[in-house]
Amino acid sequence: MTVFKSILLHFWKYKYLMLIFLTAFFIFAFGFSQNSGRQTYESEALDLKVIDQSRSEISRGFIDYLSSDNTVEVVDDSTDLGALEEEIFLGISDGIIRIPSNLEERLADAAPAVEVISDQRGMAHLQIENVVNRYFIFLDAEQSTSSEVDIEQMNALLADGVPVELHESVDVASQNNFSYMSTFISFAGYWIMLFLLIIVGNVMSEFNTTELRQRIDVSPMPTRTLMVQMISAQTVIGLFVVCFMLSGGIMLRAGHLEGIPLVKMFIALVLITSFTLSIHYVIGALTTNKFIINGLANFLAIGMAFMSGIMVPLEIMGETAQNIAHYLPLYHFTQIYAEPDISWTDSSFPILIVVLYTAAFLIIGMILENKKKIAS
Repeated sequence: MTVFKSILLHFWKYKYLMLIFLTAFFIFAFGFSQNSGRQTYESEALDLKVIDQSRSEISRGFIDYLSSDNTVEVVDDSTDLGALEEEIFLGISDGIIRIPSNLEERLADAAPAVEVISDQRGMAHLQIENVVNRYFIFLDAEQSTSSEVDIEQMNALLADGVPVELHESVDVASQNNFSYMSTFISFAGYWIMLFLLIIVGNVMSEFNTTELRQRIDVSPMPTRTLMVQMISAQTVIGLFVVCFMLSGGIMLRAGHLEGIPLVKMFIALVLITSFTLSIHYVIGALTTNKFIINGLANFLAIGMAFMSGIMVPLEIMGETAQNIAHYLPLYHFTQIYAEPDISWTDSSFPILIVVLYTAAFLIIGMILENKKKIAS
């Protein structure tokens, strides 16, 4: 067990760096926990500028409707439109609504009733569109069913609220618990990859110094035995990190663990740890340069996390990116615990994929390590 003990001693030299990595992880995780489970939403009043060129009963009713829940300023036609648009750009105002002089003709022709100017990149744009559409859809319905529209009565109806009781088809509390923990474990999987690739890379680059490699190469130790001892030492560190992160996640969600498949999440973390170590076994057989190892660690961990839907949801990516994700082990890692009530049958396929990836990289690493030993 000489190699096993030697590698653990090298890991101990990096105890402070490991502590920094783990502390940084929990700072981010704690930030996630503060926003978890928030279920109250409030609409914000809009700051609107209205240019009323129609000055009709409908336009006045529309302005009254807007003023009920928002801050509305009616500006003169001669006001510089460029200055108003600049206020939107600076965030002083949310939008400009211009009511044309031929408003009633536009309504009769089913043309856009008003012109809305706002920052289309912000959420306020959608809110303005919804507010405007709501009024004129209701107005059109009133005109279709009645020859004369009472604007005041219509505004009163629009202002009335309707009590709604939501019937939840799922356990909302359990779903929220799972959503938080699923995000936590996905982030932990990415962090484990980055952590192990960097820490193990720096440790093994020292372990593979010329003096130590010469002693190993001339020793009668078979390549398989060397590999077992190396992987065993790295596995001890990996399991420590897995248990540390999972137990930390459980403590952050203490009392809110209903609906969370903890066993599957633990297995997923163990598998991604094994896969990461197998990747490093290949990298370590190719190079001992710390700069190359750290560069590959960042490239592999960040790139795979991005393409696997951990950093950016796959739903907003293109079809090509989604197809690529299905070939990445980190994507299958997230599928092991994809649903709160996921069965072992559904989890077995992604588990198998990650295991096969791990075995493939171990075999490649063993072949490269054996060639290196023969060449020296």
